[in-house]
Amino acid sequence: MTGSPRILLIGPYDPLCGEYTFLAPPLGVWRLAGVLESAGAEVRVFDPNCCGGPPSRALERELLGGAWDIIGSSTTGMTLRFDLELAHLARRMAPNALLVAGGMEATFRPELMFSLGPFDCVVLGEGERPLLELVARLRAGAPLKGVTGTAERGADGQCLRMRQQALTRTELRDAIFHTPYERMPYGAYWERLEKAYRVGALPTKAAREASLAEIHSVRLITLNYCPMGCTFCSSTNFLHEAQGSVASIARLDAEECLRMMQRIVGAHPRVRTIIFQDDIFVFTKDKRVLPLCEAIVAAKAGGALPPSLQFISTNRIDAMSAERLAAMRRAGFRVLGFGIENFSRNVLAEFNKAQIYPHIQPTLADALELGITPFLDIILSSPRATLADVATTLREAFRWLRQGCEVGMYPYVIPFSGAAMTVDPTLKQFTVCERREVAGTNVAWDQPAKILPLEAAVREAILRIEREFEASLRRLESCAAHLPSRVRSLIWILSSLPVMAEHGLTVADEQDVRRELACRLPRLERESGLAMAAAG
Repeated sequence: MTGSPRILLIGPYDPLCGEYTFLAPPLGVWRLAGVLESAGAEVRVFDPNCCGGPPSRALERELLGGAWDIIGSSTTGMTLRFDLELAHLARRMAPNALLVAGGMEATFRPELMFSLGPFDCVVLGEGERPLLELVARLRAGAPLKGVTGTAERGADGQCLRMRQQALTRTELRDAIFHTPYERMPYGAYWERLEKAYRVGALPTKAAREASLAEIHSVRLITLNYCPMGCTFCSSTNFLHEAQGSVASIARLDAEECLRMMQRIVGAHPRVRTIIFQDDIFVFTKDKRVLPLCEAIVAAKAGGALPPSLQFISTNRIDAMSAERLAAMRRAGFRVLGFGIENFSRNVLAEFNKAQIYPHIQPTLADALELGITPFLDIILSSPRATLADVATTLREAFRWLRQGCEVGMYPYVIPFSGAAMTVDPTLKQFTVCERREVAGTNVAWDQPAKILPLEAAVREAILRIEREFEASLRRLESCAAHLPSRVRSLIWILSSLPVMAEHGLTVADEQDVRRELACRLPRLERESGLAMAAAG
């Protein structure tokens, strides 16, 4: 062919506005766009979560804008039925384009992509090398079959995988540097979030500033994958699956991180917070964090970064020390995420995280004392959890929430494709599927949705708590514009109290929980929200 290949990249579609994805531009898709543009391709990103009007209509307009050589669709397990809706639309309107699926779900289940979707091939793992090869073949007029790093259907209908090595450190760095932050529509997302938070209606300047710092954030990835191997996690196995063996760790060094931060600030001067989207930002044996913090402090002092710029990262709690916490606080890290997952030693062992147990109490206490807000991701139950384990986690979550931690809660393990628990045959009978349908098509399938506890009493308790939580949430959402995770966690705890009490297990005093909820509900909706919560 002559000229530049035309490529349309479609981000994951989350019509529930942040329930399954970040309310931010799809970073991996934009990184691919930057890499392909550097190779001379003409690339457009279609973000179904930030477009004018219904996404299907907006995509139709995009598809009518010219002939596309490649249309790439990014998929996740939670958004798959919505991603497939757009993929089928793309096939109907662009029958001659090469339709490619990518992302986590596509890598782990390429056969599913071919059975449910209209795809010609599936990218396994990172998309940079395979898509660059497809661009080169388009230019040369060469066949588009047999590209390393993809899966395709063989003549016999079987799925053929052509595995690829993960990007080297240099390749990862170059890909991150090519991310076109200048074109990413963060401003549009910020406007949507300000409306959701009703920032203009907040009663004090301090409250508005705090919300703006949370809203005006830009995400940056500096790592290729998390090596911890948690049994409920799929992302830890993503590159291993694509490569067929254990992939090497790669990440930016301190100087490269600083360069990217300066680029982000230059592209989006209104940014208040940079969120490091790495699954783990600080390792136990980490040579980067202290030099990076020193470089940030120096850059702020020298005017290369705004003095008020803040940071959020997710970290191994057993990688934190008093020295590291203090350095991160000086640099401007205001929230540190910790994937604690559970406060029971038994459940942590089941999650392959027993080593973090002795570090939880001292690290959280040290962080709070320094003025850092820990954010704790919590899974209330595991397949082999007891009611005592669930009560312990609820009790400790409420204790730390009252001391100043933020908490996000999930009732049970979600069976993500590629996670060790998802393929555990002993858990199959306790895995609940839900029927999924793709709008505008006859495509439907049963998708694993939850792994419930093996013990009947625990299973019944978790499902009762979930039902009460959902009912309470519906009542509160009718009078509140935005219910952040801190509020939702209190609703989980409140919903658990009568259920756990029936089993003789005390979690917290109901009035204490209601008082905390009253303090944390959006102020304008507080009175009506509390009345509705009490009515439940």
